[in-house]
Parts: sequence; structure tokens; C-alpha cells
Amino acid sequence: MKLMQWAYTRKYQVKAVFDDFPETVFLFRRIGEYYFLFSSRGGEYGRLPERHDYAVMEELVNGELGTLHQYRNRRSARSLGVS
Repeated sequence: MKLMQWAYTRKYQVKAVFDDFPETVFLFRRIGEYYFLFSSRGGEYGRLPERHDYAVMEELVNGELGTLHQYRNRRSARSLGVS
């Protein structure tokens, strides 16, 4: 999956489009020092994203915005042993 485009929308929010889901716009909100998927719109006719897709999207957005280190060190990832 690749991040096709992204843009800031409002304070602490980013909208993004990915190549696997080109008809869907995903909205990310800033939580602490990283961005987390908040909602999506569009894409009624395409394949629905799964939990793994959401994690990949969050990593791509955080990597693009320079917050990947904070995303990987979040409390929930540490407690689950996810890296």
C-alpha cells in the first residue's frame, strides 16, 4: 500500500488517500504526538479495509509526517508487544 496524497484539514487533522482504496478519504487526528485513524468516507463499492490495513495506513501517515517513532512507542503498542 502507498500513500497517494495527504493534506492538513483542520487543527490536528490530516486527510489521506491510499492506492489500495483510491475512492476513500481517510481522516486522521492527532493524539498526543502521533496521528491515529479517526474516520473514512466514500468507497461504498470497493473492498473494505481490515484491521491490518488500518495499521499500515497509520504507519504510512506517521512516517510521512515525522511522527513514526512516537506512533511505534505509544502505550497500547508497548503493552501488546507490537513494533
